[in-house]
Amino acid sequence: MTTIDTGKHHSFTRSSRPEATLDHESERLTRKRETALGYRIMASWGWGADGSGHITARDPEHSDCFWLLGYGIPFSEATIDDLVLVNHSGQIVEGAHDINPAALCIHGPIHAARPDVVGAIHTHTPYGTPFSALAAPLPMTSQEAVVFHGRQAVFDGEEVNVTDLATGEKIATALGDGRLVVLANHGLLTVGTTVASAIGFYLNAERAAEVCVKVPDGRVISSAAADSVHLSVGDEINGWHVFQWLVRSRVGDPTVVG
Repeated sequence: MTTIDTGKHHSFTRSSRPEATLDHESERLTRKRETALGYRIMASWGWGADGSGHITARDPEHSDCFWLLGYGIPFSEATIDDLVLVNHSGQIVEGAHDINPAALCIHGPIHAARPDVVGAIHTHTPYGTPFSALAAPLPMTSQEAVVFHGRQAVFDGEEVNVTDLATGEKIATALGDGRLVVLANHGLLTVGTTVASAIGFYLNAERAAEVCVKVPDGRVISSAAADSVHLSVGDEINGWHVFQWLVRSRVGDPTVVG
């Protein structure tokens, strides 16, 4: 991950890209830092104040395992030392905390079905959750929505409290090769090829849902226009850039997570 300058921010430019890592340890640390920072970003809006929500990061070496925040740790206090490594069967491989079982049941099947997914995020938000009650995809009524043009799906099951892997498998099937799945009557879930991009895309989805809730009959962008705009806003690097902005504006000092 590009080094974040907490002074003048000279290290972050429009052309910045994720730094290539040469070994598993370096990549693991990057993913864990982004995960812990993501929880703090959620907390900056009050998301997850009741414990609802989770971010997961696939381990670069043990690809059948992922990292997430230990259960009971306030999102605003997340550090890399508070993360737990769990496999797709729910066994804790590393870490001193329990985990949120919903995180395993929802995220585990997605990571298992999608080798390209490194990061996934789901939480209950002021606009994503009420929008999900429509059990419908985001209409193309904002620039943020176009990020998901042709890359979203709906899980319309009524299992709003996901307590088993079988339901998670249904969610993974609904998501397919997409980037966003609307969990009917539950909320939003986004994925990315980096933890950072998954989190950045989640903010895009929440803002798009806000437009829909506030302006339910807004003008829908044509498919041709959405195709064109998606080229400039829908790449993984766009989600990564949103995350860099969120770290600066919502967390400030990235070293607080360790």
